[in-house]
Amino acid sequence: MISIAKSLSKRGDTIVEVLIALTILSLAMSISYSIVNSSTTALSAARTSATATSILQSQIETLRIKDLSGLVDANTYCIDNTNTNTLSIKNSNNCIINSIYDVSIVRSRSNSTDPYTYKAKAQWYVGGKQYTADMVYVY
Repeated sequence: MISIAKSLSKRGDTIVEVLIALTILSLAMSISYSIVNSSTTALSAARTSATATSILQSQIETLRIKDLSGLVDANTYCIDNTNTNTLSIKNSNNCIINSIYDVSIVRSRSNSTDPYTYKAKAQWYVGGKQYTADMVYVY
């Protein structure tokens, strides 16, 4: 009879053991979710940064290939080359490319004999944070 009482008391886990196991499981899942969420945000920021760098490289390459000094009458402008058939120079402070990137080129030089310095800049937002990419070209 004593052996039957012992076997009846060992049937299952107590409620405390189940709660401890659920607490450990939920803690592990919340840590995993946090890691995945931060990795996804970092990946998104890296992708948009790579795209912005590519856009700025395209702007600089357009400046390098074509002499735009006679076409540009402003010190701040951007080159809208989203349409591959045409090249549009916007004499404004910025232009929005791909509906995300605020791109501008600032042209300057110290005196009339110095070469122009072109500073291309892109700004964008990811997750409420502002990011920038810059490139400089001397021509």
